[in-house]
Parts: sequence; C-alpha cells; structure tokens
Amino acid sequence: MNTNVSEPHAGGAAQSHASAEERIRTTRRFNIEDIELLANAHRRFDCAPGTPWDNFRDSFLVLPCWFRFDLDPMSAHYAQQQHRLWNIVAGQQRAYHPLTDEQTSMPDVDAIRFPAYFQRRGPEAIQRASDHILATGMLLKHAGVRPGEWALEYGAGFAQTALHFARLGVNVDTVDISEEFCRHVKTQADFYQVSLTPFCGSFGWNPRGARKYDLIWFYESFHHCLDFKNAVLALKRDLAPCGRVLLAGEPISRRENPNLPYPWGLRLGSDNIAVVRCRHWFELGFSKDFLVSLLTSAGFVGERMECAASNWAQGYIFRHRGPRIHLAKHWLPTVEDETWHRHEKEGRWTRESSCLSLDTTDSFTALEIEATNHHPVVQSLRLQYGSVSADETFGAGERRTVRIGAATKNGKLVFRSRALVPARDYEGQTPDARALGIFVHEVRYV
Repeated sequence: MNTNVSEPHAGGAAQSHASAEERIRTTRRFNIEDIELLANAHRRFDCAPGTPWDNFRDSFLVLPCWFRFDLDPMSAHYAQQQHRLWNIVAGQQRAYHPLTDEQTSMPDVDAIRFPAYFQRRGPEAIQRASDHILATGMLLKHAGVRPGEWALEYGAGFAQTALHFARLGVNVDTVDISEEFCRHVKTQADFYQVSLTPFCGSFGWNPRGARKYDLIWFYESFHHCLDFKNAVLALKRDLAPCGRVLLAGEPISRRENPNLPYPWGLRLGSDNIAVVRCRHWFELGFSKDFLVSLLTSAGFVGERMECAASNWAQGYIFRHRGPRIHLAKHWLPTVEDETWHRHEKEGRWTRESSCLSLDTTDSFTALEIEATNHHPVVQSLRLQYGSVSADETFGAGERRTVRIGAATKNGKLVFRSRALVPARDYEGQTPDARALGIFVHEVRYV
C-alpha cells in the first residue's frame, strides 16, 4: 500500500522537475523555488558540460518582488537587502558569518605536488590551469616590487602566486580565514625555504601591525569580502607610499547586467546561486564604476590591467593618488568614461554632463579646475560638487583655473556645459561632428 502511494508522488515530482528544467532552459530564468533543484544538480555534476547541469547553464535568478533598486549602494539599507537575499538563496535563517560560511575542507591535499589547480583531472583541467598561470604572470608583471620588499595577499588559498613572489626573493605574508589553507601555505614555505608566512585572519587585517607593504593583492578573493568598505580603508593605511594594490580574477562587470543588475551584491548566475546554496559563500560581484569609485573615494587612482588571453588575468591596478588628475591620461571606468569625449593630448572635452569620481578623504580643502573654451563664442560651465555649485563664463578662446571649496566632501564632480558643434555653428572651422562643451585639462586637490 505504501508503494502504491509513493509511486505517483515520485512520478509527480519527476514530472515537476522536468517541467521546471524545460522552463529554465527555455527562458534562461529561474525563481527562488528552483534553487534547490539547481543545487542538487550542482552537487552531482558541478558545472561539467554534457551533463544535466546544461539545463541550468547561463540562466539567472529572478529577484523577489520586495527587492528595491533605488537604494544608495553605500547605505545600511542596501547592505541589509543583500543579507536578506543571501538568507533566501543560502536557505539559512541565521546571519552570515565569514568565519563559518567561507570555509573549504581539503585536508588530504598534497600541498607540494598537487596544490590548487594541479589537483584537477577533468577534461578542462589544462585549460583552467592556463588561466591561473596567465593570471600569475600578469600579477608578477604589474606588481612593481623587487627582491627584499614586502607583499601581502588576502584570501590566498593555496597561495600559488605568493609562492612565486617568495621564490623570487620578495617577503610575502598571506592572510586567509581558513586555518586549513594556512597550513598548506606553511607546508610549501617550509619545503621551499622561502620568506612566505601565512596568517589566519580576515580581509583588511595587517598581520604585522604597522608594516607598510609595497604590494597588496587579491586573486579570486575580493568578491568574498563583504566588509569591503573597511577593507579598502585598511588598504589605504597599510600600502607603502609608492606601493600598488592589484585585483585579478574578480567578477567585475563593465556595466550592470542580468548576472549583476546593481552596483554590488550577490551574482545571480545559476552557477553562483548554486554555490551559495551548497556552500553558503557570499558570492559577490561589483560593477566597474562602483568598484573604482569605492577606491577613488579612499584616495586611490586606478587603471585597467588588460589581458586578451584570459579573463582571469585581467584586473585593476591602484596606487595612492597624486595632487592632480590629468584628464589626458586619467583612466575612467566604463559608464563614467562615456560621459566624456575621448582622451586628447592635453585633456578631454566634456559632453553636456560629464562626471569625475574624486577622493573623499580629509586630505584637501578645495578643488582647482583648469579648462579652456576653444569655441569662438562665449561658453558657460556649471560645476556641481555635492551642495556646492559654481557658474562660470569662459570667453572665446579663454583658458583659466576655477577654484571651488571642498570642506564637505563628495564623491563626484559634475561638469555641465552647452554642447556646441563647430562644423555646423562656425563658418570656416575644421569640420567636427562631435558636440563639444568645455575642454578640461586637469583637476587639482589643494
């Protein structure tokens, strides 16, 4: 009798699963109620091609109806909303805690012969290894350190890049929340007899107190740093004056998209959501503009680390900012860059409204903006810096410097001007199809 009752139930469940799989495969979208179905497939097949995981590949979670997109991404309410989403995706009613939720168990690994990607034996093992090796090469290339200097890696895992630096004579410290990973790093350091010291701790912790590091880097780890605001402030404190912060292998989007439809938060792709449910990690992603603005506001200046051969090897280089922003050379993230015309030899033309991310620390009291009106007619410019605004008039061909107070800090400086088209407005001028405003040479912190 029990068998007769259970068989229709099992068949109904199988039919329901098949229906859900077909819906997800067709729409490339799945709901909160589908997460356990994805998680079960991920537990059995990981993301291997040619398996039932293909039904869920490249699909995205539909956010619940209570989710709000109008919150300030730096606010407590925004963070609380992401925590609530994590609770639902992870299937947990308790608060997220990295010491509990960011652990990985690999007790039987041979840390000398088969660490990290050397463990893999699947069909994509060598291709995956190539991505990591390329990334290590890019981190070495852009590190800017020499033997005898000091470097620090956060979220090091097996610390393969850290080991490369140490074998090249750099003094390397690693910080990881996992005691198990720290033991593996210690095993490698002892075997190679190099200056590589693991410390068990959290993002932003300086294991040597007042030590200033010549290099601090994250590889596939910053996206597990939920307390990123305080971590970035710690980077500013602990980086040597001429040092660099590097990020590589991080899920940073050029612009918001179905995988990351907001400035920062849980990535909504099927593989990420399944990992959150199975392992309870906080799988974050960041938009490029949000990440760069975050570090700019702390007093850094950034640039892109390009690598056409591998996404893992792409990343960002941050340094302590200088006293001025040269618009001819200054790198901007995607959305902010689109508010300007392209770089020219001496600066950049504004569009009707152009934005520039700025430092928000108490290291300056005013801003000076040097600009030129290359038009043969009078041109107006409005500068907006938080609640401070300044309306300036530039005569034909005039170049000058405008100063505005910056006692109260704001992360954005906005340039608003009339967009004029020389080819249409002025007889005898060189044809130029662009709508041009004011030509900005530099912005100085004073």
